Amino acid sequence: MRNVIGKRIVISVTGLLLAVFMLACSKGPDDATITSNVKAKIAADSPALANAVTVTTIEGVVTLTGAVDSDAIKAKVEAAAKSVEGVKSITNTLIVKPPITVSADPALKTAVTANLAKHKVSGVTVEVANGEVTLKGTIERAKLQDAMKAANEAKPKKVNNQMTIK
Repeated sequence: MRNVIGKRIVISVTGLLLAVFMLACSKGPDDATITSNVKAKIAADSPALANAVTVTTIEGVVTLTGAVDSDAIKAKVEAAAKSVEGVKSITNTLIVKPPITVSADPALKTAVTANLAKHKVSGVTVEVANGEVTLKGTIERAKLQDAMKAANEAKPKKVNNQMTIK
């Protein structure tokens, strides 16, 4: 009788140890591995995007932070993260950057000229080509910052300062 009880105990302990071992093996990758795999998956699609997105993982929950150019890219990054083994869920806090709007050249020139007048800057001429503003002429040092501000308020691609300070 004792022998039968001993065998049952041994079999029960062995079964319990086997179950614990199987659960431990099926746990999946750890958080650092998941983070690394998500970053690699994003980088495979776009190396530049991999630099723009920060990935953190806590207990299999992946958090995506950073700024991207569109909702489509935001969704693409989330889908890439979901496809990685061991990811339980995604917290997508990616921000979509507003598009850069560039005025047409004639409208841009009119806006810069009006802004210069508003800031009481005179003696400066405005040239616009392909969304880039070039300021020329002679200006007092005290008005230089106002002139640059006036040009930048019109939202050009770039402002080229070719003014001479008197």
